[in-house]
Amino acid sequence: MAARALATLSPTERLSIGHFMLRRWSLEDDVRNLERLGFRSISLASSKLDAFGLERAARLLRASTLKVAHVGSYGWFGVEPRRIRRGVEQVRRAIDWVHRVDGDALFVISGGRNGATWDRAARAYRDAYARLLPEATAAGIRLAIEIVHPLRQDLSFVNTLADADEIARRAGRRGGYVLDLFHSGWERRLLDTITRDAARRIHAVQICDVTRVTLRTMDRALLGKGVLPLRQIVRALECGGYRGWYEAEIISDDVETMGYERVLRHTRAAFAKLFTPSASAGGPRGSAPRRGRSPG
Repeated sequence: MAARALATLSPTERLSIGHFMLRRWSLEDDVRNLERLGFRSISLASSKLDAFGLERAARLLRASTLKVAHVGSYGWFGVEPRRIRRGVEQVRRAIDWVHRVDGDALFVISGGRNGATWDRAARAYRDAYARLLPEATAAGIRLAIEIVHPLRQDLSFVNTLADADEIARRAGRRGGYVLDLFHSGWERRLLDTITRDAARRIHAVQICDVTRVTLRTMDRALLGKGVLPLRQIVRALECGGYRGWYEAEIISDDVETMGYERVLRHTRAAFAKLFTPSASAGGPRGSAPRRGRSPG
């Protein structure tokens, strides 16, 4: 969906369902059930896409009523020249595919740094990202740097909002990142960073809640069932000028236990509540968030 058309939607209409949370369903199941339940958008994971087949997936999605919001994760550049070249070509193919299905944002992940210093690895990633950024922009796609919790160094060395912001800014004015609340919701000055980056640098949002205690990255909480200040976060995003999709990315055993349809209905209702006026939201709806009130 074009950015101009997306900007006309209300916040509650900008909910997308990340289909990786529906792990036992095929892509065909995802599309059929999300349409049946009245959802507007789907976000896609490369693992499920590859299992289904890219050409078959493109035909299915173009024939559906669902808008493709986000697609990830591609790149896995590492630091060796051969891997970097392979990652660049992988992302180029993904840009072409996302353009064909009219997707909004494509996520690029760094991969591990394999013993290299952070600065060397970041330089290699930034250079590859900067090469790909104009190609994605020309295709109408937001190329978003993926941030991963420090627990998973095998996936990425871009572990904080500051890491992603530094790489994005050095790559050019169109550079930006994914705000995933599981991976970044713990950071200091979170609300101030969101407000600053919402309009230009935050290209996509993945929303979930966070349990009080966990040692696993696949243990996300349902919206409203964890410890994150979700109302304040979405308020900071909207007041700061974010007008992209909110992808529900809730991967946990709770989803499997409750059943997908029940989780999807809960997610839609809980997401809508985040945008209703509340005395606990820190002020009237639509007012700017107060500075210095970030969690942590």
